Amino acid sequence: MGVWRKSSCTRASDSTILYAYSTDIDDFTFRTASGRIVFDNTNRHTIYKTYANIRFDTLEEEEIQYHSDYQSFNASIFSRPPNATLGYGNSDKGSDVYRVLRSFLDNQKKVPLCGAFVAIIVKRYPDERAVHISDIISQLRDNHIFVYIVVHDRKSGGYNADTLFDVAYKTNGYCIFDSGNNFWVSAINILEPNSCIYQFHSKNFVVSGSGRIDVGVFQAPFPSGYSYQLLVVHTLQNHSLKYAHLNYTIVSLDESFVFTGPDQGSGWPQFGTGIIAYPRLNGSVEYKWTIDYNYYSTEENNRK
Repeated sequence: MGVWRKSSCTRASDSTILYAYSTDIDDFTFRTASGRIVFDNTNRHTIYKTYANIRFDTLEEEEIQYHSDYQSFNASIFSRPPNATLGYGNSDKGSDVYRVLRSFLDNQKKVPLCGAFVAIIVKRYPDERAVHISDIISQLRDNHIFVYIVVHDRKSGGYNADTLFDVAYKTNGYCIFDSGNNFWVSAINILEPNSCIYQFHSKNFVVSGSGRIDVGVFQAPFPSGYSYQLLVVHTLQNHSLKYAHLNYTIVSLDESFVFTGPDQGSGWPQFGTGIIAYPRLNGSVEYKWTIDYNYYSTEENNRK
């Protein structure tokens, strides 16, 4: 379970959603992910008081656009599609994604930040190292802001993608690395928590080699007699997928229910470093969660 630092922030219904994307991403990913985040929020205007969007990695810096309704949010996003000609034009300069997060955090007196949902699509990697962003992570945690990031394996510039993973997992979000024809799927997958906003379990493990993790026993957070689909997410590494394999099992203690993944046949395959599924669980039932992993190298790997 993730542990928050003490703060005066209390999650309420009036919060903010921020959608940020690099100007270097492809148009199909942009339109698919943007359509999804707007569609998901057409019925969530009672949850978010403020909608925000920004296109970053542009030579001429753009500012975050804030809106009070999803219609304006939609219009603003699609009037600012990705355009590589507006970018840096070279592979040396790193992303300004952390400028975006700092700017967002600086607006605390103007927009509600507590419990905010942040989704970021990255093509250009930042240059900052972990020591340079510790203040950002602290502020995000103090405001209980969840950050979800998808990172393209084939970068357009920059050097330090691992810090993106740090920002995500240290705010109880997650970060997926992917590329190729399925990148748009992973971009959609980081938006899934927008439909399951009440997180109740989050852990990060550093492992190497092969083995099994006993995540523990848990109960679904709803009453007996009710069953709902819950979002379950696993990510394998803090960089592009390399020499790694993972599968998991969720089983009721009486073994009457067994759910395994990733599973192409059930519609819950793996894309890049992300494995997402929606098992239907029953309230007041105890479940055991185990993860089997195999990393074909001796380096330590972060997995969440």
